[in-house]
Amino acid sequence: MKKGLIYCILGCVLLLSFSSYANAANWRFPLGFTYASGFHDVVDLHENNLEEKGYMVDTQYAWPIGISFHPYVEFESGLGFGADMGPMMIISTNTDYDFFNLPVNMNVRFTPFPKADVSPYIRGGVSYNLASGDFVESSKAGLFGALGIEFLRTKYVGFGFEASYDTSEIELKKYKTSTKYSYENVKPLSFMVSFFMVF
Repeated sequence: MKKGLIYCILGCVLLLSFSSYANAANWRFPLGFTYASGFHDVVDLHENNLEEKGYMVDTQYAWPIGISFHPYVEFESGLGFGADMGPMMIISTNTDYDFFNLPVNMNVRFTPFPKADVSPYIRGGVSYNLASGDFVESSKAGLFGALGIEFLRTKYVGFGFEASYDTSEIELKKYKTSTKYSYENVKPLSFMVSFFMVF
């Protein structure tokens, strides 16, 4: 986890350093909500583990939607560079077994009509999960890709939609009994859909 956080910070520093010397750079700050289909797999595994340990589990309040932040810098050519944070994932129980994950990524993007009021875009990069919890063994980096569209790009505040896929994984313990377990790789994000405001 510490190594992933260090890489993320270094990437952000390089991004800021590069953009500060670039001409005609335009910073944009999308903030919104993301549905992550892979969160159900994390919840199911935690439910299994707690039941194997003798706890009664209720997962009806497991919401696979979290806040996400996608700042990026875009140039006149439509080429851009960005870093994502989120959607944040939390599993909090009345036991000692909790889970926290903050997905991060660095990405390159291209907008074919950077000066238009409405424009599609494509982006891709490398992702990592800053995950912690009693069942978390390790995190594995993966690839990230997305297609989206932004509206009201020439206004002070715009909005957009995006569909994306993330192959990054978390290795989790999966209990077969109260004391015996194996390991299972789970994609906590997998397919995602986002709605965001752009500032």
